[in-house]
Amino acid sequence: MPVLNDAPLSAALDLYQKSDVGVRALKSKLTESDVQGIVREVLTGVKKHALRNERSVDAPSRAKVENLAYALISDDREEGQRFIEQVYEDGASLEAIYLNYLAEAASVLGEWWESDHASFYEVSIGTSRIYAIVRGLSYLFVPKGLVEFKSAVFASVPDEAHTLGVRMASDLFGQAGWDIETIVGQSHDALVAQISRSTSPIIGLSAGGGHSLATLARLVIALRISNPWAAIVLSGPIARDADAVVSALDVDGVVADVPSALKLFDRLWMQSAKSKAAFAD
Repeated sequence: MPVLNDAPLSAALDLYQKSDVGVRALKSKLTESDVQGIVREVLTGVKKHALRNERSVDAPSRAKVENLAYALISDDREEGQRFIEQVYEDGASLEAIYLNYLAEAASVLGEWWESDHASFYEVSIGTSRIYAIVRGLSYLFVPKGLVEFKSAVFASVPDEAHTLGVRMASDLFGQAGWDIETIVGQSHDALVAQISRSTSPIIGLSAGGGHSLATLARLVIALRISNPWAAIVLSGPIARDADAVVSALDVDGVVADVPSALKLFDRLWMQSAKSKAAFAD
């Protein structure tokens, strides 16, 4: 599990607001079935990383978690964020906030959805806000291990038939001195599991046309939860064919060719190196 630094939680508010707006905009452009898949990704993805801690402030009661769940679906879009800020001020570790409070609240929302205690609309709003809070915390995460050389993961989205572009880009990046792990032909769960074990600070995703949008959106959200320290860059025809929707995706860049990709990856690598140096200090 990544190490968290105790920087002020309020510094993440801008990213929280941007992520909340972005993920809700994305959901508005997808079918209800696709949105349900994204909602379940947040509900299950955060829950996978549950933490157990003996400190009471790090191990909230069921009642406290339910209060957070209600805050996440309230009419006040920032009530859940303020709840988390208060928990932090009360002394909870950031790791416990991410893994116990938010993970358990996701579980409660899932239960409420199954029992009809909360509507799909409410749970969709709640998961958008959980995701936004997680993204707001992402800058506090550092990779699980130190990587001394330039490295990245290149992957094609699940069910993508055309993978030649990914393999060619991997070879060209290799010639430029990068160590690239290439993953193609994997299911969603297998792909997320494999990438979650990587310490590389950059993930390059390639997708076909607009038909890949729902699959890509679910993958991006899963990777933001499993690898919060990593930058995500998108390439492939979808960047052109679904431009209006891609703009709502939570990615750090979109590239059209290898030269522009090399420039962006170098910049993201330097940003990652500076972040690690800041945490080391």
